[in-house]
Amino acid sequence: MSRDDAPLIAPVRVALGLLAAVVVGVLVVVSIGRLAGFAELADTLRGATWGWLVLCAVGQICVFAAYAEVFRSAVSVDGGPALGRGGSLRIVLASFALTQVVAAGGAAGLAFIYWSLRRLGFTRHGAGVRVIALNTLVFFVFGLIGWVAALIALVTGSAPLGMTVPWLVAIPLILSAAMFFTDPGRVDGWIGGGGAAARRALAIGIEAAAWVRMMVGRPEGRHAVRWAALYWAGDALSLWAGLRAFGAHTAPAALVLAYVSGYLVQSIPIPFIATGGVDAATTFTLVAIGVPASVALLGVVAHRVFAFWLPLAPGVWSAVVLVRESPAAGVDELAERT
Repeated sequence: MSRDDAPLIAPVRVALGLLAAVVVGVLVVVSIGRLAGFAELADTLRGATWGWLVLCAVGQICVFAAYAEVFRSAVSVDGGPALGRGGSLRIVLASFALTQVVAAGGAAGLAFIYWSLRRLGFTRHGAGVRVIALNTLVFFVFGLIGWVAALIALVTGSAPLGMTVPWLVAIPLILSAAMFFTDPGRVDGWIGGGGAAARRALAIGIEAAAWVRMMVGRPEGRHAVRWAALYWAGDALSLWAGLRAFGAHTAPAALVLAYVSGYLVQSIPIPFIATGGVDAATTFTLVAIGVPASVALLGVVAHRVFAFWLPLAPGVWSAVVLVRESPAAGVDELAERT
């Protein structure tokens, strides 16, 4: 893969992305702060226990490490290169950083993952399928976590029906559809041949889902599922610690349900405001389970500070270095010798 195909990481674009993210974040805080009351926010800040924020950082470190392991598993299966932990972490940090500063439903980060796979020797089709499959696997675990949290919250009465029932109904329907489309007797018929653009896009999606179905039946796939669970658990831990810093006490299942429900907003492909959308939605879902608005807002902001800024400097640096390296050097340095 030539360097000409490398993603453009211009300092001006990074700076503009940072500025836009900060502006959107400020607007979210100000808008929700008006509803919560600035006097109440000030009182909540004065009563904060700042030591809990250490767990915010720990949770985010778990996020980066876990996603790097999921990525390693996705790359190495079926004879792919054995990617070193350091190389995998560099790619993941770069992807996270680009997602933060060029937010468009995570497209920038996914594009960097795709470019990295191409650099590691995957074909265009193989890299595209692997990127979609990687995220399908991660969100498969996300859906299971959301379903379990909704079930527990429903039984314990710790969350409203409007939050629990959609998860309990939607996840089984989605999994049933996935099982139908990825049935071994049907997959070849779906992915074979060409057709219109929509048909080809559907074929790639089904091929990626079939790859996930294949993976979860293998030891390396179950390894990836465990790391994907740690990825989500680390992020939820970071949010929980942010809320505890400001005095929140919530039922674990309700907290997880509020977290996953708010996180879904990130899939909306609106440039620059995906992060702000997650923060606003998570604040309101926390309020829905009984967390005071001031505590919810400050807890979400504390969580976001670590989720946004912790990977930023090392991620941008990693992206710049990886792009500047020659393709051959990239393969040699990122892949382990086996």
